[in-house]
Amino acid sequence: LFTDIVGFTSMSQTVAPQQVMEFLHKLFLRFDDLVDMNSSLWKVETIGDAFMVASGLEVEEAVASVRSALSGKAMSGTESTEAGSERVKSMEGAREGALAAVDFGRAAIREAQSLTMPNGQQCQIRAGVHTGDVCSGVVGSRMPRYCLFGDTVNTASRMESSGVPGRMQISQATYDLVCDMGGFVFEERGFVEVKGKGKMATYLLREDLDLNASST
Repeated sequence: LFTDIVGFTSMSQTVAPQQVMEFLHKLFLRFDDLVDMNSSLWKVETIGDAFMVASGLEVEEAVASVRSALSGKAMSGTESTEAGSERVKSMEGAREGALAAVDFGRAAIREAQSLTMPNGQQCQIRAGVHTGDVCSGVVGSRMPRYCLFGDTVNTASRMESSGVPGRMQISQATYDLVCDMGGFVFEERGFVEVKGKGKMATYLLREDLDLNASST
């Protein structure tokens, strides 16, 4: 999953850099709290105003990989990469991972909307989710950083960038896993032109329904 702040660049041009940093810190602390609430989630990194989260990974193995790399034990001789294949081992695991990502995205959108940016405008984010295989690891020997690689990462990023302000867009692969799970209602957006991918079927999370309301 990726999130990105709508209007961040224009906002950054009108306020002091320290105000931008303080605002990002305030917002990302809230996102961090959301990650901590679900053991299936793993905060990968922040890039500027983008926040990247993965779910359904073998987190314990990932932590061991990072610690090994940081201790200098993982890389020697001509080795340039230590990586582990993070494959979802069952359909149930895939569903749980997709659910965790979508649940985080919905909560993150709400948290963002509760904040005001330094330029006085309400904060809005776009969120994008895709499900698939990735490879994780630490590359290089200086300033090591745990990263995820693969087309799944690229597609998730495209789900965000081609999305709608204040909404979460998910791919067909993610929709197939969560469409029949309670608590979420999606609307079909149709085929969206996605950079580097062509036309893809996508879905938007609906937030205008009271899912707890009784019907008569």
